[in-house]
Amino acid sequence: MIRRKNQHTLIADPGDVVDICGQCAGASIVVGAEVANVRAITIQLKDAQGNDLAHRATVQIAVLADANGDAFVAVGGTTGIAIGADGALLPIVAKKLFLAISEADGDIDLTWTDTGTDVAYLAVILPNGRMIISAALTNT
Repeated sequence: MIRRKNQHTLIADPGDVVDICGQCAGASIVVGAEVANVRAITIQLKDAQGNDLAHRATVQIAVLADANGDAFVAVGGTTGIAIGADGALLPIVAKKLFLAISEADGDIDLTWTDTGTDVAYLAVILPNGRMIISAALTNT
């Protein structure tokens, strides 16, 4: 897709952006401190230029056993991942794989609940297949 400043011209100019992988091309993940076995997780979806999205988008979210993305978690926490204030979340495989829809500003808020000390990492799987992996979700 080519996004142009002036869509009524056929000649490309320096302001045009060639976006070969769709509008959701990146993400940032912030994992909050543990409070009573719960961690807040904020995901901000980004475009190919690193700007926050200004529209809704869908991504997959996986709960992984390591920071390399080699395997899914065995258990997935006591309650695991749940939707917070922003976005929508649909489980595909309980506690391991989800489909998420962001708010209109590209934001997804989640919570991680675990009364144990399972090691887990959250991955945002972008439409282009790239994985953005969080810091550890492990509670103490």
